[in-house]
This record gives sequence, structure tokens and C-alpha cells, in this order.
Amino acid sequence: MKFVRTYFLRALGSLYGIAIILLGAGVSAGAQTASTELSFDAATIKPVDPSHRFDPKHFWAHVYEARASYWSMTLTSLISYAYGVQPFQISGPGWANADRYDIEARFPRVAGKEDDKRMLQALLKERFNLAFHIEKRKLEGYTLVVGKHGDKLRPWVPDPAKPEIAAHSKPGDSNVEEGQKSKITRNSDGSSTVHRVDGATLTVKLDRENWTTHYQVSKMTMEELAGRLSSCLGSDVKNVEDQTGIKGYYQVAYDCPLGTPRPAIGRNADDQLPSDPEGVSSLTRSLDALGLKLEKRKMLQEVYVIDHVEKPSEN
Repeated sequence: MKFVRTYFLRALGSLYGIAIILLGAGVSAGAQTASTELSFDAATIKPVDPSHRFDPKHFWAHVYEARASYWSMTLTSLISYAYGVQPFQISGPGWANADRYDIEARFPRVAGKEDDKRMLQALLKERFNLAFHIEKRKLEGYTLVVGKHGDKLRPWVPDPAKPEIAAHSKPGDSNVEEGQKSKITRNSDGSSTVHRVDGATLTVKLDRENWTTHYQVSKMTMEELAGRLSSCLGSDVKNVEDQTGIKGYYQVAYDCPLGTPRPAIGRNADDQLPSDPEGVSSLTRSLDALGLKLEKRKMLQEVYVIDHVEKPSEN
């Protein structure tokens, strides 16, 4: 049961990770730098009891006009959010990926929503005593490219009506973020759908029999797709880079392995994705249906190497 719970939570995390992309609040490709120091007026930090059941509604960063909540986030996810880098670009102690924290922060009068990441950087330095340096490392990864027969992508079709989806909530729906006209709907088939006011949607369904998660996104760029695929390929893979050359938004559906035991990526003789009917091969098939494929390569990446960090006091 612990194994099932672990990968179920990872799938839920993936759902909200893509939801952040749909809401326009995902991490950026490059690191942020602040020209002036700015800090929260007040902040409380509480460790999350690891025995508590994961609540997908109490997760990730929620930023408002004068305050912010960072719920059930690890040190790695906090650094990733604050500095605009991917989790695989962060090297630190084991607890940085295990211990989760709830942070409630209040902004000073001179700050707004656009300043939250700068202030979170200051909090990490002050309360976690975080110190790191950046170095270049060659990391194993893949490139997302067009298959030999060309892409089979369907362009995103905007909803001309653009309904005000937040106006009429139904039982089972929940607001993704205060002030956002977005919600999550629990569907009768066991799937969940994240809606956005412009009509874009993300539907996620867990397939426990085949240990995969099916994602169906109505509006996604190839760069966003590449960014999400890295979480489907296991811990051996550090990055997926978009080299399709395709611009614009498309309807995308793909299957992501939940964690079924499988060979490490790229370790078979022909250096292709390993064959596994319940794992990576389902991803390969879904990409093939889009006219896309993954090719292995080494990539030079910036890595944030943690030199010093401490577990924070609660207040």
C-alpha cells in the first residue's frame, strides 16, 4: 500500500504541476536575479507531519495581493519556484526532497504579487540559511523531435464562447487559486479536469492496472510538453529539451508511467527507450501517435549546488 500511495501522490503532484503551466504560473527556464533585496514583512514556517494524508488542495504556491501561502512544499520545490529552475538542476541533501513545509507570508507595503519570488529567495537565505553556487554539468537527457513521418499534431481550437466557468460552481469543483477564474472538476470516470477561463483544459486519469497516468491537454506548446516529459522517464533522466521547431499551441495526449519497475532509461544495447508494456513503451506509443519521438543525448546544464542549508525553526 505504501508503494501505491507513493506513486499516487506523485501523479497528483504532476497534475498540479501541469495545472501551474495552464495557469501561467510555472517555473521559467532561467534563474531569476533580484537587483534589490526585498523580504516578507512576516512569515511562519511549519513542517508538515509526514503521517498526514496528502491533500491536493493544500499544495504549491498561492500568491495574493498582500500575502502568499506555500503549502506542502519541499526545500527543492521552494528553490525551484523561487529561482525559476527545474528540480533536477538542484543538488542538495536528501531531506531537501523529503521534508515538506507550510509557509504563510505577509508582504510589506512596498511589495506586490510580482515580488513574491524575490522575497521567497530572501526567506530561504534567512530562515533556512541557504547558500549555494552554480556550476555547469553534463546531465543525461533527451530531445523531443519530430518523427520520420512528420508530426500529427492537432492545433488548439479556442472556445469562442469563453464561458465564465467560475460563475456557477458545482459539487466536487474547487477553485485552483483565489482570484483565478479556474477550477478543478472531478469526473464520473475517476479523472480530474483543470479548467481555465479561456476554455483550455487539462484532464488527468490514473490507470492503476497499467500503472500509467493519462494526460489530455487542450492547449500546450512543445516546449511545455518537453518540460513535462522529464517526470515520466524516471530518476535517471535529468531533462527533455524541445527540438521539434514547432511553435504555437496544440492538443496533446500522452501516457506517463506511474513508477512500474522497469530498466533504467538508455541502458539497453541499442540505446533506445526500453521495451516495457506497462511503462515507458506506453509513453513511446503516445508520442508516436503525435508524430513525435525522444532521442537520447548529454546536455550541459546549470546546477544549483547547495553548499549549506539548515532545517528552519517554526517561527
